[in-house]
Amino acid sequence: MRFTHLEKATTVLPDHPVRLTSAYAIGPVELPENCGVGREWSNHFTHEDWNLEKACEEGLELAAGGKVACRLLTELDPRNAELNLGVFPPLAEQERLLLVSNLRCMTAQEVVIRPFEGTGQIWIDGILVYAESGPFRLYMEEGDHTVIIIAAFIPDEARSIRISGNQICDHPDVAELHREFVERNIRFHMAWLEVEKSAEREGGKSPISFYLLRKDRVDLPADQMVWVEVTNDAGTKLDRFPVTWEQEQRYAWDKEMIENTGMLHFTVTYQDQKAGEHRFVYSVLVRPLSDVVQGLQEEYDHYKQAHAKDTNAVQKIQIEGLLEELKRLTALPEDPFEIWDYRVVREYIQLLKQIFTYGFAEQSQHPFSFQENSIFLSPDGLGEGFFVSRLDNSIQRYTVQLPRSFSPERQYPLIVLMPGKRYELGLPDFQQRNFGRDWEEEALFVTFSCRGVTLGSYIGEAAFLEALEVILQAYPVHEDRIYLTGYSNGAYAAWAMAQAYPSRFAAIAVIAGAPHPKQLMNLSNLPILNIVGEQDYLFAQAYEAPAAELASSHFKGVVEQGSNHWDTHELRLLDGVLGWLMQWKRDAAPQRIAYRTERDRHNRAYWLELTRMDEHEEYAELYGEMSTTGKLDVTAVHADEFIIHLSHEVMALELAQVRIGARIFVLDLLEYSRFRFVKMESQKRPSPEYRLIAERGKESGVSSTKETEAEQEINGMGSAGRNARSHGMGVLDVYMDRLHIVLPSSYATPEEEQAMKRTANALANPRTATWNPYIGVYYPVVSASDISEEDLADSNVICIVSGLARHELLQRHQGNLHLECTEEGYTLGGDFIAGEYGLSYIQPSPWSACRQMLVVATNSPRMLGKNLFMRKLIMPGYFNGLHPYLNKEIIVYDSKGVRAFNFTSIQDACHKLQGQ
Repeated sequence: MRFTHLEKATTVLPDHPVRLTSAYAIGPVELPENCGVGREWSNHFTHEDWNLEKACEEGLELAAGGKVACRLLTELDPRNAELNLGVFPPLAEQERLLLVSNLRCMTAQEVVIRPFEGTGQIWIDGILVYAESGPFRLYMEEGDHTVIIIAAFIPDEARSIRISGNQICDHPDVAELHREFVERNIRFHMAWLEVEKSAEREGGKSPISFYLLRKDRVDLPADQMVWVEVTNDAGTKLDRFPVTWEQEQRYAWDKEMIENTGMLHFTVTYQDQKAGEHRFVYSVLVRPLSDVVQGLQEEYDHYKQAHAKDTNAVQKIQIEGLLEELKRLTALPEDPFEIWDYRVVREYIQLLKQIFTYGFAEQSQHPFSFQENSIFLSPDGLGEGFFVSRLDNSIQRYTVQLPRSFSPERQYPLIVLMPGKRYELGLPDFQQRNFGRDWEEEALFVTFSCRGVTLGSYIGEAAFLEALEVILQAYPVHEDRIYLTGYSNGAYAAWAMAQAYPSRFAAIAVIAGAPHPKQLMNLSNLPILNIVGEQDYLFAQAYEAPAAELASSHFKGVVEQGSNHWDTHELRLLDGVLGWLMQWKRDAAPQRIAYRTERDRHNRAYWLELTRMDEHEEYAELYGEMSTTGKLDVTAVHADEFIIHLSHEVMALELAQVRIGARIFVLDLLEYSRFRFVKMESQKRPSPEYRLIAERGKESGVSSTKETEAEQEINGMGSAGRNARSHGMGVLDVYMDRLHIVLPSSYATPEEEQAMKRTANALANPRTATWNPYIGVYYPVVSASDISEEDLADSNVICIVSGLARHELLQRHQGNLHLECTEEGYTLGGDFIAGEYGLSYIQPSPWSACRQMLVVATNSPRMLGKNLFMRKLIMPGYFNGLHPYLNKEIIVYDSKGVRAFNFTSIQDACHKLQGQ
């Protein structure tokens, strides 16, 4: 079939990247059942040639009868610079939308096409060149080329097809990134495509139809013979047969071949133009995954009996974590955005088989079994570890790559690959990438979950800090050389963690993510590589704002021409990006510090620590400058208390002078290492003044009278009804640690029970307002009679109550509650507010002063369903600043609507509640 009259749908490929700016859209059209990958689809239409200009008026006739619409698209979507497909409804399962365009090459050239995942199929001049198979390159002659995109679905915005030829790069860094991108993702690569939809978890049936696609159509010759070797899970060779490129192939197996295996593994061996050999492995389930997992469980039971004394706790969690992940994959995932990946299944099965067959023997000889908490690792240093999360008692995984010459006696740089979603990288990705293997200096690479597209905020931060601590405890990490890198959500998370804890990391590399604009000053001492596409809808926030604020010798901004948000996805894993990080080491005591925070939880920047904000303000700032002669200037904004951390080892002086406002203090660096400054209340002076309390470092084990007085001072400064760490976090601070949600032991009515359990479920399963709203947490919901005193003392709690008498925990501790709630109303600061209400407030837990309790109280259960923040909890992001409700310590919903405030002034709170 040939489409004609495409002049109006022509895109010219000049010396810079482009994307299709116009196209004829045909459909939606329902394709036949047998129209699989690589199969001819054009016979679904009646004519050999179609004039698409005319078809816009008359439509196109289908072979099965009827017509399908055709229209010319020229409008671009401003978020991705792609053709706007928002005029079409969502496609049904068998429906497809065809986009037909003309690409005009001004000269013969190699062309690299970078589609974002999930685009569908791309045909150029009648040849299939893409089927959700990643970026590719081909040689295109001068002149016109017909491009047909067969879209299987219409995403809201995550679309991109970037086309680049002999482009002119005005920045050497961009040219190097492009070169490595082609080398890593395209050159000598191929893809195995199943022609018809795989049965996935249920196991494929014989025969299987497949199609071998060359992603590199420049250096992989089309006329070579390609060999495929078939093996089982044990690695036993079962068969070997020849195939050819870009033709549908069929392979059948019998029961004898699959008798002792869960998957068949097809290893494709092929050569490039210089006779260099390359391999690619594709695996197919031949038995239902549930049966395979059951067999592995039985093997594990036998393994435990044989090696119970020889398997440490970490290895036991690893094996059980692998089995749990496989069990989870046998059913539909709780997160519908998570893609089922046969590669993960293959690697987990093979790793478990290896452990059960060789685990004990290899453990005694394995070069990586260096300490008690070692996991099983592959011979090349790759491993999938698991740990039980404190946050919700769930099993969480991480993937690690150790250097080939690993030694437990050395400390290594650590590069954390921040995930773009809940989990993004795993063993197959690490094996394919082989991170940093050619570097002179080796590093540890790790990735773990931040529980979803959490932007490094709240639950995301808690998950990150917990997983990082697991890695630091398990592996010898050089703590002055911890690096973060990520794309999109991963970049947001890297920005957020660096802005909150700037002295924790040595450098970050961020791609297509944005920081908190008001806290960019926090990063003035941190090396940053910031890569953003020129057409990224986040360009102003992600690139322009950091570049203007952080211009310095260690801030490096790179703009990729003609790229939108999704084009830069694969850049995050390039050695050029990861290697840039390795040149930096954390600066423990920079000469100048600027730090701004909105949250008491985020309070440390190098040698300055904010220990208490002015609770009437929404932010605090610390500025410090240190000279080599021992003179310091410190300016504090909205700070009630802060600490200077200095010692003789850091400054190499016995005494130092610090100027704060008009006063000068002398610091004895030999005797003390922490100098606490507490603001003095004074109505006579317009600017705040501070007094000094010198303290010895806790690590010295030496106490002093001054230190004891300081601790007493701190303990007496808290306002009633609040925990200092919740300032700026508000009710969401309850999610920053282990959490239980506690319901009453009994209910007055079935309606009350239903409403309260619905609220508990909403608080136990919060969401985000991102493209993937699911947060992978599983907070336990228990009744007041079922939770132990140990759990209460070691956990934050959310107590949901309608009648105090029916919630035995709160009834026992009602004297510790800071708001009095009754069936008629509630009392605050001596004033009674009558009527129906639903309120939530956070306070120190009655069971532990260092834990938090969130009380959700109502006198009318229906108010829980009407309250926006109790009906569904949507977690905000740090980069947006303070949330007007969720970052407050009290949220009230009643007949006057929703109001929120802090425990700073009971009188002010009462006025707000009474509408004064």
